[in-house]
Amino acid sequence: MNIDISQPGLASSLVLTIHSFLMRFPKTSFLPRFIPLLPRNKVHRKIEQGLRGLHENQARKGAHYLPNFIIIGAAKSATTTLATILPRHPDIFLSRPKEPKFFGRRYAKGWRWYRKIFRPGRGFMFRGEASTMYASTLGSFRYAPRLIHRYLPDVKIIYVVRHPIDRLVSQWRHLKGRRPDYVDFQDILSNRRARDLLLGCSKYFSRIEEFRKYFPDDQIHCITFEDLIEDPSRVLSDLLTFLGASARPELLLDDGRLPRVNEAGDKGRAFVEVPDFPAKMRNKIANLLKPDAELFLDYIGKDPDYWVW
Repeated sequence: MNIDISQPGLASSLVLTIHSFLMRFPKTSFLPRFIPLLPRNKVHRKIEQGLRGLHENQARKGAHYLPNFIIIGAAKSATTTLATILPRHPDIFLSRPKEPKFFGRRYAKGWRWYRKIFRPGRGFMFRGEASTMYASTLGSFRYAPRLIHRYLPDVKIIYVVRHPIDRLVSQWRHLKGRRPDYVDFQDILSNRRARDLLLGCSKYFSRIEEFRKYFPDDQIHCITFEDLIEDPSRVLSDLLTFLGASARPELLLDDGRLPRVNEAGDKGRAFVEVPDFPAKMRNKIANLLKPDAELFLDYIGKDPDYWVW
């Protein structure tokens, strides 16, 4: 069969298809020679170079103060709460902005920009950031796990999740509050981009598996929003122990309670009501998410009925 790659868009689509297939083999020694197949815009050119290891000298300049932990998501699962309270510990520094989104769409800003964000944390033993897009399905962060590992192989990964449907609804409200023209809730399953983002980010096992390709399980710590709300002292103590910091959760809490942060309508977003959720639609979404949720719950040692559907 002859393929006319002169047709508009066909050549780039073919290239992306081939490249996506090759990137399934992260440890294949011949892969780097194919990395230039990425689309040739500035960000992708920089990511290509990064995947080749061409920025090691730049990264090495800040090795003593670059992050040694990253909160990768999931979006709308109390990541902002963690990023707000962790710096209350005297040994912990959180970047500002809390979401640099460097290992993806902002990689072209360069390592000097990323180092500058963490320079104020030079005197801290534990330094982190909280870019929730690292665990998203967005194409601009497709190579985030590999790129992070390439330059920060010892970094500790923190993944906070919540009931997959609750998270999906919360993220939709967030997006609708920022963009009033965003797809209506009842149409999210028929809108491919919204469906892939909202459901994809709630498929926690699928997302964490991308990181497990590069990081061992002893560098990954998963937390559920529900446990954090129910027993914040215990959950935060376990998290601090994972990081290697002194387990003093009382430093992070307000009289034993989590502080209120990031409510719907904060940060200038319009407040969006919880949408109507017809039972038929909820059941359909549940059936799409449950298989992945059960795998994830097994991975973190929870019963399969931990979340009520």
